[in-house]
Amino acid sequence: MNNNFLLKKLKQYSLITFGVALMSIGFYFFLDPVNLCIGGVMGLATILKPFYSRLGDWFTTSIFMYIVDIICLIVGAICLGKDFFVKTVYATLLSPTIILLLENTCDQYFFLQSISDFSIIDGVISVGTSTYIVCLAVSIICVGLGIGIAIKNNGSTGGLDVVQQILSKYCHVPYSISMYLTDWVIVFIAGFNVFHGLPGFGYNLELVLFGSLGVIGNGYLIDRVLLNAKARRTVYIITSKPEEMKELIYNTANRGATFVNVTGAYTKESYTMLICTMDKNEAYKVTPLIETIDNKAFSFVTSCKEVKGEYN
Repeated sequence: MNNNFLLKKLKQYSLITFGVALMSIGFYFFLDPVNLCIGGVMGLATILKPFYSRLGDWFTTSIFMYIVDIICLIVGAICLGKDFFVKTVYATLLSPTIILLLENTCDQYFFLQSISDFSIIDGVISVGTSTYIVCLAVSIICVGLGIGIAIKNNGSTGGLDVVQQILSKYCHVPYSISMYLTDWVIVFIAGFNVFHGLPGFGYNLELVLFGSLGVIGNGYLIDRVLLNAKARRTVYIITSKPEEMKELIYNTANRGATFVNVTGAYTKESYTMLICTMDKNEAYKVTPLIETIDNKAFSFVTSCKEVKGEYN
């Protein structure tokens, strides 16, 4: 029993480590070098770099992340309890640690140098639209997939998760909304020139647009990882021919079904409702055939975001 528990924990922490590492790689190589911000502590590290970099070469992005993450951990322990601290301390400090290792071992522009409209001439970085598109696409895959893997294994990326959970707990804001709210605020702030070391009060709408697409893309990918990648549908069929309808589902989609006895509120007549969860393409095959079995059958289809238990 203890060995199984240890193996389960080892697998869990291995996947959390992999997820956080993937997220950190996406940030270090594809977001930070081109000042793309898609929210979170990493986004803050990017937009505030023109300010903390003035403190010296020793004050790197990883140092900034350590400071912010530790502050968030302390606030989280006070406002959300020690359980939150214990659950998030590993993943929270792992991310800046990986960034620190990358800063000391890898060229941040290694991958970008192969993109045609990216260049560094006399220390001046030139970034074209193609570079932004490539960086955005790769970072969504790395960051979204990494966060999804970490959260799915009961981990946390820490940082602004604290703010999001505090808003959810004390302000009664749904967690999904608070998550998007904090990321959107950071992305919109990132558009001001002052956060890119540029003079004046200009606003870079292009970076905000790319950042907004990053927030949306990350959210979508995280959902797909957490709730499994395949879209499913649940088909409800109210009919007076349940056995024939069951055979239709068996033969067309190779799925089982559940019978539920129902009664019409107006007619008081008894019917059987079949409930069957299936893949989206299977639902498209089944629903057009329902009327061939019972042209008076009432049916409707709903989307399923998560399916658990014994499902084939």
